[in-house]
Amino acid sequence: MQSLIKTLFTALLVLCVAAPAALAKEYISVGANPVGMALYTMGAGLSDVAHKQYPDIDITIEATKGGIHNLFLLGQGEIEFAFTAPNAARDAYDGKGKYEGKKVPVLGMFSHQIAFQQIPVLADSKIHTPEDFKGQRIGVGPPGALSRNDSMNFLGAYGMSTNDFTAFSETLPEMAEKMKNGQLDAAMWFGGIPLSPLMDLAQSRPLRWIAADEQKLAGLLATNPIYFLADLPANLYPYQDKPIRSLAYRHSFVARADVSEELVYTLMKMVFENLDYLGTIHRGWKMTSFENALQSMSIPLHPGAIRYYREKGHPGLEEYLRKTAQ
Repeated sequence: MQSLIKTLFTALLVLCVAAPAALAKEYISVGANPVGMALYTMGAGLSDVAHKQYPDIDITIEATKGGIHNLFLLGQGEIEFAFTAPNAARDAYDGKGKYEGKKVPVLGMFSHQIAFQQIPVLADSKIHTPEDFKGQRIGVGPPGALSRNDSMNFLGAYGMSTNDFTAFSETLPEMAEKMKNGQLDAAMWFGGIPLSPLMDLAQSRPLRWIAADEQKLAGLLATNPIYFLADLPANLYPYQDKPIRSLAYRHSFVARADVSEELVYTLMKMVFENLDYLGTIHRGWKMTSFENALQSMSIPLHPGAIRYYREKGHPGLEEYLRKTAQ
């Protein structure tokens, strides 16, 4: 009898110790952007997949100011994962630019939706190329915006800067409103497609779209490999019946460096094994693929991401590891 009681007591003790581990749940936060915008919606899809398929992982999508701010939050330990842009991720990793003296422990996971440069002008405008910006009223985005930084790189490739025209440092909705009222000649913005303020503008005023010149951009493409050229699809906006050659890059999904290899590996599986479903949530996921997962990536990869790419045989992995000295 005493032996039976001892056995039962031991079994109960084992269950009590094991139960917390069995019931353990990982709570993680992902920095996105404001509610209703593309990255937040994409994140909501990821959270939904976790809820349905990964009961041990609870993903909270944080409404934030966007990609630059997300990297500060990552560095402060307030979030584990973030949607951001490759140039911002590189600056954060190196401790440069806005992150001067505040190097962020960030590592890459995968690239996803494409941000296209979109430059609308009114249909009767005299502007046909970026060189025609000279002396005109051009919207370039607010200081600190990811899009503005990319637009400055674009202008630099043409040998131009904001000194060549009257620059309006405003948000895209503000620029669209000014174009409606004839107070602005062109707007420059990088983003997913379609952009709601530009859709509204195109429904109000006939527009033309300024295409990228591959020869002018050759130097930028060679020195900053996050960028590539892609076609803005035809019929994306009213009366835009032809594709528009555009400068573009893919957004990045990144992790804090101290997040476990296992958790990052699990999130990689969560994404790439559910792209069909995620694509029904937001078109940004439809632009995401395993084959293009390293396009525009700008920082070293997290060990959990390396493990997943290696296991699945990503064709560009070893070359990327060599480039980033991993």
